[in-house]
Amino acid sequence: MAGPVHIEADVVVLGTGPAGMAAVSAAVAAGVEVVAVEAMPHIGGNAVWSTGYLAFVGSDMQAEQGIVDSEETFVADARAMVEAAEDQFGVECDEDLVRLFARESAETYRLLTERGVRFSRFIPRPKQHTVDRMAAVEDTWMLGRAFVPDFERATTLYGTLADRLVTEDGRVTGVRAHSADSADTEYLLTARRGVVLATGGYQSNPELRRRYQPGFVARAPYLGIDTCRGTGHLLGQAVGGDLMNMTFVPPLVIVSSSVVEDAIAVNEAGERFHDEAGPYEERVERLHAQPGRRAWYVVDDVVAREKEGLIGQMPEPPVQAATLAELAALIGVPAEALQATVDRWNAFLDTDATVDPDHGRVVLPPGRRRCATGPFTAVPMVEGVNFCCGGFRVTRDMQVVDVFGAAIPGLFAAGDCVGGLNPVSDLGGIHICGGLTLGRVAGRAAARGADDRSDHGTVLHAGMPSMLDTRIELVHLDPSATRA
Repeated sequence: MAGPVHIEADVVVLGTGPAGMAAVSAAVAAGVEVVAVEAMPHIGGNAVWSTGYLAFVGSDMQAEQGIVDSEETFVADARAMVEAAEDQFGVECDEDLVRLFARESAETYRLLTERGVRFSRFIPRPKQHTVDRMAAVEDTWMLGRAFVPDFERATTLYGTLADRLVTEDGRVTGVRAHSADSADTEYLLTARRGVVLATGGYQSNPELRRRYQPGFVARAPYLGIDTCRGTGHLLGQAVGGDLMNMTFVPPLVIVSSSVVEDAIAVNEAGERFHDEAGPYEERVERLHAQPGRRAWYVVDDVVAREKEGLIGQMPEPPVQAATLAELAALIGVPAEALQATVDRWNAFLDTDATVDPDHGRVVLPPGRRRCATGPFTAVPMVEGVNFCCGGFRVTRDMQVVDVFGAAIPGLFAAGDCVGGLNPVSDLGGIHICGGLTLGRVAGRAAARGADDRSDHGTVLHAGMPSMLDTRIELVHLDPSATRA
């Protein structure tokens, strides 16, 4: 077998989802040579298949609508989200990283809109975002198209999988990779200045999830592409990167937010039982409270046709019938109750009220369109996962930090390979915009070739002690005080 194909560049970016696209863009803008490695045949990652919600702090879109937002307001919302999660998970939020996102996200909005990305409206989530800041992109494929000019200035290896990081004297100097179609086609990619890990999360790798979750939870279905297998997490861990929040894999009811906008959910009684577009954890709790944990999303033919692809991604197949009565029979709910539930929902949409009187829902169908055109479709509600929150500790320049608190020369991370911002992701709009925003920071830093001696390489939470410096106070129990 011939030796590996050797390609040399200043920066190597692994993954071309939101974080990878932004890193490539920032690096080529800095005038350096870039090689990108992508497992799929196109750029965009999960973002182009998603609903396309992005949260921006202090954006022009907010200003145009008179919405006042600030770094402090966002940080307060983020703290509330983390506090809510702490009862279920071991969560560590990096507030400095949260603030960095807040300061840089408005620039992300500006850059995207300059490149032709259009946002249609704000999606209100008052229980998470205290001001409207989460915007819906008109077409998620706009996100990928926005970065095509940057990739024309880079070398991109599609259908290629990264195998190992290459190190010399403690510095990451490149990547070994191979073609997904043929293991015989190998690459040795040398990075003169830095490697950026932007390979997404690990939700599609149940074996990796089993290291951090109980087995039955790790096997739960996931929403999204199947290349989010934790490649960057494993590569960085192999050279000493310190992972955080890896057990934080929040459950949710698997459904695209775009489908939820137009759907109602009914239980075995044929009745709505919660705010379908409310906080993710509340949706799971309400589903758990239903007999047999059985419930269905219901939409009409207009929505089913428009969102056929998103409905097709859901874990269980949809059921369709010409009338609501026939649909009720197929899913085993009372026909009169289902008809009454749909009629009540449609009657609310015919009013000018902005809040659903039954469950407080504020995210309504675009144009307040009714569920009225047969045939009708029901999709079983299934609990699973969407995103993972674990990733590496990083510096202000997104440089990966090792388990002793020192930055690893030549190695950067962004997006779902970073663990400090993702604990606030259930706010909504953070995964995509966080990747785009902090990916830009990582790409700039990698192009500069910043290392652990740079002033920019200060570890976030600089006073954080090494794990070896942590002392555990032992509590000695009095045997006579214990109870049987």
